[in-house]
Amino acid sequence: MTSSLVGSEMCIRDSPKASCTIKLMKVTVNNLTFSYEKEPIINHLNIEIPHGFSLLIGPTGCGKSTLLKIIAGLYPKYAGRLTGMVDLHGQKAAMMFQNAAEQFTMPTPREEIVFALENLQLDEGEYQTRLDQATAFTQIADLLDQKINTLSGGQQQRVALAVLIAMDVDLLLLDEPFASCDPKTRAFLIKKLAILAHNGKTIILSDHVLDDYEPVCDHLFEFTNNQEVIELNASKKIALFEQNKKLHERHYHFVLPNSEPIFTLKQVQIRQNKLLLKQNELNLHSGTTLITGANGVGKTSLFKVMTKMIPYTGNFAYLNKEIAQISARKYLTQVAQIFQKASDQFLAVTVKDELELSKKDRNLFFTEEKVNEWLDKLGLAKHLDQVVYSLSGGQQKKLQILLMLMTKHQVLLIDEPLSGLDHNSVKLVLELMRESQQKLHQTFFIISHQIDELAEFCDYHLIFADQRLKYVER
Repeated sequence: MTSSLVGSEMCIRDSPKASCTIKLMKVTVNNLTFSYEKEPIINHLNIEIPHGFSLLIGPTGCGKSTLLKIIAGLYPKYAGRLTGMVDLHGQKAAMMFQNAAEQFTMPTPREEIVFALENLQLDEGEYQTRLDQATAFTQIADLLDQKINTLSGGQQQRVALAVLIAMDVDLLLLDEPFASCDPKTRAFLIKKLAILAHNGKTIILSDHVLDDYEPVCDHLFEFTNNQEVIELNASKKIALFEQNKKLHERHYHFVLPNSEPIFTLKQVQIRQNKLLLKQNELNLHSGTTLITGANGVGKTSLFKVMTKMIPYTGNFAYLNKEIAQISARKYLTQVAQIFQKASDQFLAVTVKDELELSKKDRNLFFTEEKVNEWLDKLGLAKHLDQVVYSLSGGQQKKLQILLMLMTKHQVLLIDEPLSGLDHNSVKLVLELMRESQQKLHQTFFIISHQIDELAEFCDYHLIFADQRLKYVER
C-alpha cells in the first residue's frame, strides 16, 4: 500500500472554468480481504476507482467506511487484518471521518489547521497563505477562533474539510461528511468538492443521502450485501437519482400542539460563545417534536440545557419545576439525551457488554425476547462479540438508540437519529422508536435535517431561527 498525508503544491480554483496542472490518477484495489474479527467485511475485492468525483453507496455496515480507512492507510495499522493490495499510484491522501470531532487535536480551527501544516514540515511563511485559502474556500472565517468543542456537528464537518484543503492532498476520502449539515451547508460543500475534482483532485465519498450529487457525481459505486462492489452505468445512476427525487415530492404537514406541556420557557436565554436563544415564552409539549434549524443556531445547546449540561438564564421548567433547582440524580432518571455521536453513549467494550449493562435497569417492555427480536431486525445479533467502536457508524447508531430506548426515561432528546443509516435502517429505527413510544408513552424531541424521513413520524415541527423557537404547521 502507498499512502501519505504530506501535501503538494496548492491548486484550488473557485470556478469550474479554472485550470491548473492536473494529474489524472486512480485508486486500484487488488484481491483485498479485510476482517475485524473472524468474518471478513471485505472479501477478495477487485476494483478501480478512476479520477474524479466518486460516490460510494450501500447498506449500513457493508464496508464503505472500512474501505476508505484502508485506502487512507489507517487499516490495518490501527485495526483489523488485511490481505491484498491498494495502489494509490503516487497520490497523497487524507481522510475526513464520519464524526469530524474524532480527528481534532487543537482547541480552535485556526490552531488545528496550523498544526496540520506544521506536521507537513512546510515553511512558516506558507502557513498563512494556505490558511487563508482553506478559510475562504470553506467560508469558516467566523469560526476560526471559536472553541471546536462548542461548534455544531455541521460546523465541525466544515472545519475538517478546511484542514484537508489546507493540506492540499491529491486524494480526499470523506466518510458521511454531511451527516450533521443543514441542507444549505450540504449543497455548498458538495459544490466545493466538485470544484476540487474539476481541478484535478480525486474525491471518494460515502453517503446514504443522495441529495445534490446528481450534477457532480462522475462515478457511483454500489456495495451489495454479498460483498460485491459494482459501478452503476449511466441509466442506473439516473434511475437512482430519480427515485431519490420522489422522496422530496411527498406532501406533509404538522399540527400545532394541543397536548400537555412538558417544559415551560419564560424569558430564557442560552449562550455559547454568543447569544443563541432569547425566548420570551414557549411551552414544549408531549408527543414527538421535530426540531430543525441551520448549523450553529443552537439546537444541540438547547438539549444540553435540558439535560443540565450547560447553564441558562430565565425560567426553564420541567413539569412546573425549575430545571436548575431539581437535583441532577432525580431529573436525569426522567430526561435523557441520545447524543449525536453514538460512541459518546457507550461505556463498555463489546456489543454484548453494552447490552448487559443496559439490561440491569431497563423498562418492562424490553424483555429478553423483545431485545433479541430487535437485535435480529437491526442486523446486530451477529455482532454481539464485536468491539462497539469497530462497528460502522450506522451500526453504532442503531445500537445506541436500542440501548437508550431500553432505559426508564420518559423524555428522550434525540440528536440526529438517522445519521449514517441507509433507507431500510431508517425505516427499522423509526419502527423501533414508534413501538417503544406507544408502549411506554414516551415523549421524543428530535433534532434532524432529514425532514422528509421524519415528517410522518413526528407530531409537531419546531423551527429554531433568529434566536427563538417557533411551532409551525408546514
